[in-house]
Amino acid sequence: MAASSLPVLSVQPKDGVWSVNERGPSRVAIAYFPSKWGALKHAVKVAKAKGRARVAVLERDGGLEASRDYTSSDPGAVEVP
Repeated sequence: MAASSLPVLSVQPKDGVWSVNERGPSRVAIAYFPSKWGALKHAVKVAKAKGRARVAVLERDGGLEASRDYTSSDPGAVEVP
């Protein structure tokens, strides 16, 4: 899989709401959450379900705060807390 086809889930604050933007070769989606924790849990759950994805946490000004790549040998396996 080429780096450009790696799905990216960006978690970012906007106007007091946290959003998770998913961008991949075949999908673009957005979800809104009232807290950073809720947005992060959703992003990690989706990344693990995809089998291979990157989660990036952005600062208010758009700069990169942190990122992590997720790779799973079984893309259908999602851990439920």
